[in-house]
Amino acid sequence: MRVRRIISALGERPPFSFGGDRAYVSVWPKNPDGQDLLLLFTIDCEAARRRLNRADFPSHGYLHVFSTYDRDDYFLDLITVEEVQLSKGCLSYTYVVHSDAEMSIQSPRPSIPLEHADFDEISLADSGLSTSSMVFESIPEGARVFSTLSDGFSFFCQVYSADFPEPFKDALYLKDAMGFLLINKKMDCQKADGCFFVQVA
Repeated sequence: MRVRRIISALGERPPFSFGGDRAYVSVWPKNPDGQDLLLLFTIDCEAARRRLNRADFPSHGYLHVFSTYDRDDYFLDLITVEEVQLSKGCLSYTYVVHSDAEMSIQSPRPSIPLEHADFDEISLADSGLSTSSMVFESIPEGARVFSTLSDGFSFFCQVYSADFPEPFKDALYLKDAMGFLLINKKMDCQKADGCFFVQVA
């Protein structure tokens, strides 16, 4: 199976960036407890669509993925997914938004150091869950994605917590946690732009 691994890279217009303290949103998102969310990563939609040749990805703007994060408190259960949460819609302790705004705003909280990344095509065995950040065209082996989600969203990528820059190797609470990003199959509808949740072994 051919997939794209997300690797650190330099370039004028990287398709993917871990962290950063700015996002193209009008208001910085908060979780239901009023905590400012942490910007996990950003995808340059035009650059990613060109590099991946995926028609199901937005042709412009940026896709930002935010999550609840607390260095001093337990939050893993808030960012995993279960049937009860799905019955209420996509997770509210994570947030995925597509934006074509021209101006960005700064994070009100300490941020993950910005690290640019690119997509490197590799071959992957058909069995087993890979412990690295990768882009897939279908749901990878080992990922548990409810049909409630797969009906309306396309699988895009997995991110491995240990791949985040220091000192945020625990961005997904555990260093060996895996986060999954699904994107809305129809960005122009009223559903969320995407869904991000974490899975642990």
